[in-house]
Order: sequence, then C-alpha cells, then structure tokens
Amino acid sequence: MAQQVETPPDHAATQRSRDARLRVGVIAGDPLRMLGFQAVFEDHTVIAIVPVAEAAPLDSLDVDVMLIAAQNSSQVFEAIGDVRAARPLMRLIVMAVPDDQEFIERVLRVGAHGYLTASAELAEMENAIAHVYDGDTWAPVAAGHSAVQASSAAAASAIPGPEAYTERELQVLQLLNTGQSNREIAVTLRIEERTVKSHVARLLKKMGVKNRTALTMQAIFQRLVGTS
Repeated sequence: MAQQVETPPDHAATQRSRDARLRVGVIAGDPLRMLGFQAVFEDHTVIAIVPVAEAAPLDSLDVDVMLIAAQNSSQVFEAIGDVRAARPLMRLIVMAVPDDQEFIERVLRVGAHGYLTASAELAEMENAIAHVYDGDTWAPVAAGHSAVQASSAAAASAIPGPEAYTERELQVLQLLNTGQSNREIAVTLRIEERTVKSHVARLLKKMGVKNRTALTMQAIFQRLVGTS
C-alpha cells in the first residue's frame, strides 16, 4: 500500500483566512514612511498594511485597496498609471503633500478614488479607506472639488447616531465585529438565522454601506463596538 504524502499547508492562504482585516497595499517611495504606516496600523483590528515593493507584481497582489504615498507629483501619477494598467478595478487612494484643488481634481480624474494630504491623521485615514473600499470618493473638504464636498457632506449628515440603533442591532454589530457568521450569531443570541439576516440588512441600510466588512469598519469608527 502506497504511503500517502502529506501536502504542506499554504501558509499565505492560511494566514489570509485567519486575518479578516481589510488589506491595504502601500506604495511609498520612502522606507521610513512605510515603517510609519506599519507602526500606526500594527495593532489595528480592521486594517492591515501590506508593503508593496518597487518591482512587486501588482496584478497578483492580495490587497483590497491600494494607497499611494509617493514623494513627488511625478511619482504619484506614475504609480497611478502602473496600478490602473495592472488592476483596472482596484480601489485607489493617493496620499501626497499638495493640497490645492487643481492637483486633487487631476489625481481623481486619472483614476484615484480618494485623496489624503500627507498630514492626515489616523481617523481621517480610516474613514478614507472605509469610504473608498465601499465604492465612494474621498477628498479633503477644504480642497476637494464641489462634487466630492457635496457627497461627503451628505454622507456625514446621513450617518445616524448610536440612539438610532436598537439594543439587538448593537448586539449583532458586536458579534459581527468578532467575525461570527449569521448562523453563529443566531445561536449566540438564540434567534433564527433569518432574523439575523434582517438585522444585518437594516444595519447596512442605516449606515449606508454595501457589505459586512464596511459595516464592521463603520461600527468601529462610530465607536458603536469595541476594538479589542
């Protein structure tokens, strides 16, 4: 009888399955800046930073959103072109020093979905990543074009406060944040799975997002659930 040979595990795939965080690929010309991104998001429960090497194959990179943090304008547009050519559907954010309206509009016209100034703080970065991943556009209100300003203002005013959620909805949010499936949530709360689905559907509508990942991110950003 032939001896079966055990196939070694795919460690990358195993790690990906265990880590449900949103993977943000970062293209940064300055190694120190890359270390800064990694340090800021090291213990983040929702976002994981994936450094993108200069010669990395962009077409097979396992990321959900790409962040370009180039040092000058020419590098910004070169990187946008590279990403657009390799991954036309990739959601893309640019983080750069210029904050004038003309530059930001140009960045958005050539294929970026969001823009952050180099001085953006963690909360703004979190919000930009969440909105861009969910299919929206993000730019600084003070410098962005009027369309982005209007949509950003409308989105901000439409986000309900904690009082808009029932106790059961907050329980479902907390369990979603721990990575539980609809069936597991139903067992934990001792309700039917279809009831959980109804709660999730209402939560998606209230928060104005399209999927469970964005829902969890928004819940954390709005401090509706804990981050530990």
